[in-house]
Amino acid sequence: MKRFALPLVAAALITLPIEAAVTIANPASDQLARLSVLQRKGALRGALLDSGLPCPRVEKATIQGPWKNMMMWRAKCAGDPRYDYAVFVGPDASIQARYCAEMKELKLPVCRPFSNNPPAAIRLPGAKTSVR
Repeated sequence: MKRFALPLVAAALITLPIEAAVTIANPASDQLARLSVLQRKGALRGALLDSGLPCPRVEKATIQGPWKNMMMWRAKCAGDPRYDYAVFVGPDASIQARYCAEMKELKLPVCRPFSNNPPAAIRLPGAKTSVR
């Protein structure tokens, strides 16, 4: 009976999409998510400036979601409507930033609009929640 189990498991894994079979940890993005809103805006501004992109002040910042092995964040800076960025955070804390206006042309995920609702709490795996 065990002789048939291994081929069945292997066949099941082969048919799964890669994203479902492999989950990449991203401790750098998790650490960014744990920061206060002010600290997160400062960290994203620093990443943009280090990338050579202008950003006088981050007005809005949010997480958009995973893309490949990175986490995509959004940052909207003050001063010019073009200062709207996608910031990709790699699991090794590497940063890649792009103008949102260029995303489609670069065949990268399109920046979604910011919500007018207050951001929901970010729940991280293994985080403890308190009940009052």
